[in-house]
Order: sequence, then structure tokens, then C-alpha cells
Amino acid sequence: MAKKTKKQKQKQTKKSVLTPLPSLIQQDTTFWKTHWLVALLFLIVSFVLYAQCIQYGYVLDDKIVISENSYTKQGVKGIWKLLSTESFEGYFNEQRNLVQGGRYRPLSLITFALEHEISPGNTYLAHGINILLYCLCGMLLFRILSFVYPAKDKWYLGIPFIISLLYLAHPIHTEAVANIKGRDEIMAFILGLSALYYATKYIVNTSSTSLIAMSVCYYLGLLAKENVLTFLGVIPLFMMIFHYRKIKIDWKVISALLLVTILYLVQRYAIIGYLISTEPITDIMNNPFVEMNGLERFATVVYCLGKYLLLCIVPHPLTHDYYPYQIPIMNLTNVWVIISLLVYLGLTVLALIQFKKSPHKSFAWLFFVGTIFIVSNLVFNVGTFMNERFVFISSLGIIWILVHSLIYNLPKRFGMDLKIPLALLVIIALGYAAKTITRVPVWENAMTLNRAAVTISKQSARANSFMATALFNTYKETSDRSEQQRLLEEAQVYVNKSLDILPDYSNANLMAAGVAAELYKFDNDLNALLESFTKIWTRNPSISYITEYMNYLKGGRANDRTILDFYARVGEALRKKGEYKWALHHLTTAHQMDPNYVPVRKVIASTYRSAGDENNARKFD
Repeated sequence: MAKKTKKQKQKQTKKSVLTPLPSLIQQDTTFWKTHWLVALLFLIVSFVLYAQCIQYGYVLDDKIVISENSYTKQGVKGIWKLLSTESFEGYFNEQRNLVQGGRYRPLSLITFALEHEISPGNTYLAHGINILLYCLCGMLLFRILSFVYPAKDKWYLGIPFIISLLYLAHPIHTEAVANIKGRDEIMAFILGLSALYYATKYIVNTSSTSLIAMSVCYYLGLLAKENVLTFLGVIPLFMMIFHYRKIKIDWKVISALLLVTILYLVQRYAIIGYLISTEPITDIMNNPFVEMNGLERFATVVYCLGKYLLLCIVPHPLTHDYYPYQIPIMNLTNVWVIISLLVYLGLTVLALIQFKKSPHKSFAWLFFVGTIFIVSNLVFNVGTFMNERFVFISSLGIIWILVHSLIYNLPKRFGMDLKIPLALLVIIALGYAAKTITRVPVWENAMTLNRAAVTISKQSARANSFMATALFNTYKETSDRSEQQRLLEEAQVYVNKSLDILPDYSNANLMAAGVAAELYKFDNDLNALLESFTKIWTRNPSISYITEYMNYLKGGRANDRTILDFYARVGEALRKKGEYKWALHHLTTAHQMDPNYVPVRKVIASTYRSAGDENNARKFD
């Protein structure tokens, strides 16, 4: 046989490079007939993990979307309002643009309205539906993962089953499942996965029915939560890595997804008036970066991304509160920020380079990065530094990498028996399950939730303030006088902690005023009460409760001179801070009580003079 020429060899090599890699998509038209036991097992696992929360009531943001949302409580009659207004309007009775992206997530609220129509205030029903939907998440995951892994006779040893089981057991999902409001996260993932499922069916059978089903699921997913926008990238990426195996996508799928996205964005804009608000958000509880410069914000976001990654692997400790300043202000010289940045950049580059050689791990990492991007604060402010429910979808990517690495890569690299990685996964699954079962009771009521939060989120002004509020509400429901005093004193401790972190935090100052007023009923120490009120108004002069309480004291419970001296002290303290407007606001109240009271007139004159208004100052000299 004649030797091949150099030109022939180059031609043959080029041809082999251009040869498309085979699709990894596995077809099985009788899938659930042979895997019905998996569905039953996932149902049992879901209820074993979360059954205890069925008896729990409403907690945290449940009142905003359910128990105190006027549109939801109208039942079926309120559905149009839920579809045509910003999602929190039914609670505030007006649209409030509290975060940059706004909130338009009507789908889960519609299910709450339907539940109200069937059985008003039935939290047993609401929790049960959350658990059933969570089980459906596991089933969809198992089905989609089975598309890209070879079928095994022993399905319980297969990667799709193990990933799905670990996902269901993962403790980081407890907030989304145990808190009824978290249904928006669950429904968003279900519908995003459903869109991916039908897209996969379409590229196999090219049926227009599958394309339509994909589009409908994607649209409904967007109505559940805007996070599903990331599936505009997830679905083509899935097709490219697992089916086409090269830089190629199906333009019919892309066109359908783009069309639905445009229609959704037009709808969202028409209803809430913007896509990303340009109005500055100065409330630190809705914009935690308000006091940071650009580099500090970027470093803090990168640090949070690192925490997300760690919590997806080792979910401890967990908390629902990451408000200022549980996450401290970071800078680019912080070692954890540097490590987080290098890990994300390194693994992303590796995933892009290795997507043909290691398609499963590449897709899993890009899925994690792509779906967490929208809630990372990199593009727009989401209202808090981070939140565990934000990785309800993204966590799949890390679980996938963990399982695939242990089952495929570990035995291959170290020549070990498959029993060892399987044993490790069993230990991890049991650990996750145990953590979930012990974490769920935190969501029983406001007291248990906030008690758990302040144990972990010690540097969160919000967590400490909410703990004080829970104690204060318990105080109001308690009749034993000594227990009442104990609850107030404990509430005061948490209020002070909150104010140490954020001195002008409105909720904490309001609670401080409430606690001081109630303690006054026990000790009748008016000087202590007014000293507390002076400190509160000096920190945050907008607390209107103090004005109301001072009017109550005027009714013969305190002499006028005491009250006038209080206003004079407050005015002077605010003048020294440069808060001239608020100083004059409170001093005017005192001046109206007695226009001739000299101490008040002196402070008013000093305030006008400090503000550069000599003409008005002379009127009070």
C-alpha cells in the first residue's frame, strides 16, 4: 500500500476534526412506566423532609403576598388585579418601587388566590402544595438528567437519581419550601425545567407541539419569577453541549424564546412602568450598597458569590437574613474576595474550554454561573446582599458537579471501587437530610425564625430588630406582669444591638420607642422615657410615634415645662447634627404649645442662625 502524502494526511485530519460528535440525548418513550417507583420515592422523601412544616402558619413575607394582600384575599375575583399590578400593590395599596427591578410575579399569587377561594387561611393546604411542587422539581430533574446519562438497570445507582435525590435533600432549599411565599422559586424552577424538557423533545422529534409547549412553559415561568430569563441562555447551552456538541443552535428554538421574552418584557413594562428603575434607592434595607463605592460594591458581591458556592457544598450555617451588615463591606484586597474571584474566573474559563471533553461538568458549572448571575447584584440591586432562596435553581449545578466528580472522576483517577464514592454520597445525602429536618422547625413562627436568625446573623440590624419585634408582639399577648417585663427587657437588648449596627435604622428606632413607652408603664420614670426619646429622635427624627406619645403625655400625665424642655433638648441635638429642618419641625411643636417659652425660642433662633437665616433668627431672640 502506497504511503499517504502529507497533503492527504492533512485533508484526512481536517475531515476528522469536522466530524460532528454524537448527541448525548437518550430517548425513552416509556420512561415513567419503568421509573414510576422513583416518582413514589421522591414523594415520600419530600414529605419525610418537610411534613413537619404542614402545621406551621404564615411567617415573614407571607403576609405581603397572602394573609395581608387584599388582591389575593379576593380569591378568584382578585386574579385580574394580580395579573395587572406590581406584585406587592395588594399589600401596600399602592405601587412602591422598593428595588431596582421591581416585582412582577403574579403566578404564585394566583395560586394563593385560588387556595383562598377554596379554603381561606388554610396554611395546611398551602404547605402541602409547596411540598408536592418540590417533589415535582425532583421528578423533572430526574427526567431531564436521564436525557444525558446512559440508562442503567439499577436506576438507584445512576447519576440522574443521585443528583435529584441530593437536590431534594439539600438544606439550602428549606426557605423556599417551608416558607409558603417561596412557592415563586419552586414554580419558576418547575416551569424553567419544563421548558428545557420540551426544547429537548423538540430537537429530537422536531414537533411543533413541543415547540409550543416549550414557549408556554417559559412564559409561565417568567410570570412565576423573572429568574427564568436565564433559561434564554440555559436552553441553547443545553442543546449545544449535549446534542449538537459544537457551536450550533436551533434557530426556531431561539426565535421562540426571544419572542416570548420580548412579549413578557413589554407586558412587565406596561404594568409596572419600567424594566430597571433609574430612581435612586436610598433605604439601606432595599439597597445595601448605598454607602459603598464601586470597588467596595464589586468586592462585596464577589465575596457573596463565594459564600453561595460554599453553602451549596457545605450548607452550614444557614440563615434567612443577610442584611446590613451581616455581610461586611469588602475590598479587593480581602483574601476571600480574591479566592472567590479566581475560582469563578478559573472554573468558567475551564468550562468553556472543556465543554466537548467534559460536557456534563461544563454545563453544570455554566448553569450555576448563568442562573446565579441575575440575583448576584452584579447587574442590578436585588435588595439584599444575598439570600439562600436565590440559589434554589443555581444549586443544581454544584450538586451535579459533586455527584459526577465522585461517580465518574474519582474512581477513574484513583482506581478505586465504585462502592467508595457511593458510600460518600450516602453520607452526604444523610447529612443533608438531617440538616434539612432540623432546619425546617425554624420556620414555625416569627419567634422561632428570628431566634434562629440572631444566632447566626449577629451583625444584621434587621435580624436584631425583627427579634425585638417578635418579643414585643409576644409581650402584648402575655398577661403575666413579670414575664411582660422580662420580654420588654430582652427586646430592648436586641433593639440596642440593631442600633449599634445602624443607628438611624427606622424599624429599630420605632421599636426602641415602643419598648421605652411600655417600660414606662412599669417604672413610671418619665426622665428615663424622655431621655430614650431624645436619643431616638437624635438618631432618626422621623419617628412619628414619639409625637403621638408626647401628645398622650400632654393630657395631664406630664407638666408642660417638662415636655417643652424635652423638645428644646431634641432641637439642640439636631441642630448640632446639622439636621436644621427636623430641628425646626420639632421645635415648632413646642413653640405652638407656648410661644413665650424662652429655652425653646433660644434653640429656634440658634437653629435658624446655624442654617444661615439671620432674619428669622432675630424673630426669636
